[in-house]
Amino acid sequence: MELQFTGLVPEEGSPVHEAVSAARYYTVRDNAEPWLYAYGPVARMNPFQALCYSAFGEHGLAVTPVTDPWSFRALMSLQGQTRGVVYHLHWLAFITQGAATAAEARANIDRFLAEIDRFRQAGGKLVWTVHNVINHDAAFLDEELRLQQAIADAADLIHVMSEDTPELVQDFLRLPRERVICVPHPSYLGSYEDYLPRDHARIMLGLEPDEIVYAVVGAIKAYKGIERLVEAFNLALERSDRPRRLIIAGGADSDRSTRELIRQLRMHPYVLVQDRRVPGDHVQRLLRAADVMVLPHERALNSGGALLGPSFGLPLVAGRVGVLPGLLSEEFTEFANGTSAGEWADALERADRLTAPAARDAAAAFAERHHTRVISPQLAAAVRDGLNLEEERPDASS
Repeated sequence: MELQFTGLVPEEGSPVHEAVSAARYYTVRDNAEPWLYAYGPVARMNPFQALCYSAFGEHGLAVTPVTDPWSFRALMSLQGQTRGVVYHLHWLAFITQGAATAAEARANIDRFLAEIDRFRQAGGKLVWTVHNVINHDAAFLDEELRLQQAIADAADLIHVMSEDTPELVQDFLRLPRERVICVPHPSYLGSYEDYLPRDHARIMLGLEPDEIVYAVVGAIKAYKGIERLVEAFNLALERSDRPRRLIIAGGADSDRSTRELIRQLRMHPYVLVQDRRVPGDHVQRLLRAADVMVLPHERALNSGGALLGPSFGLPLVAGRVGVLPGLLSEEFTEFANGTSAGEWADALERADRLTAPAARDAAAAFAERHHTRVISPQLAAAVRDGLNLEEERPDASS
């Protein structure tokens, strides 16, 4: 029999096929029916979901992906073979994706909300994670704000990753406190290959031992503030004799302004750019070579980069956006005290202090406190408590 791995690619019978396998596994292992815990959309290139759910099997939750995030209601056919069905909804951009007009976006939203309503009426439980204040690429702002509020109103449980999230989003979204659970974003410790020493990584990238190297890893998009960062980096180069290098790596948007930015970056003598997604086995090459990771977001609520850098012992330079001021300690973080390129240049220069071993140690300790072995059990317990999953199995005929 040929060895096959399933669960990440849509196939005939998905998502029920994967869900049956998950439910059967835990029923046999534990001699008890689990709760079926489905999630979507599936982030294939980001370990975030795998980290969040790593301990769920030990809490009676059979995790299964919904590779087509519209098809979650099909899982209700398994309600009689489990203690019940939970659907954990993440990013919402897929709902309006491809809509050419506000009317099309509205129709998609109404169709999805109808699916949610039927799912819950049949006994399903809905969990939603608030990842963003609003979808970063929102084309129809009013409609997407309506969608977010409708999901918040319908969800049985709302997961936030910082205690101050309800206040940070209150101008756009009302979160009912009695249905909110707060469990932090996990770090990425153990998620990527990590065996290269610093000197080997630097040699691979052609970096000198005395250069201060800043790294930006992630999608190259308008809201990421790359243009402002490059202007700030140029100012830091002019004002300081210390050699500096900037690495920018990640998949780039295809719009004209981003293409022009990439062209300019390729011509910059002190910038290394890769405008393609960074393969998982290359992440260590970039981050082990760097001294500081930069989070140049102009707007954001949460940031995976805030956990990625410290997972490689990297201190951070960040803007005071979203949850970051309350999350990150100045032991390993230098915040820009404003939004101008000059203020960001000041932050880059102040970050010279973060090249000391104490800052790297503090960053690594922060990542350890957010290890998946800590965060995933917290999330599983919060979900079970918040949804009262100790209750008897719902009546499958409902």
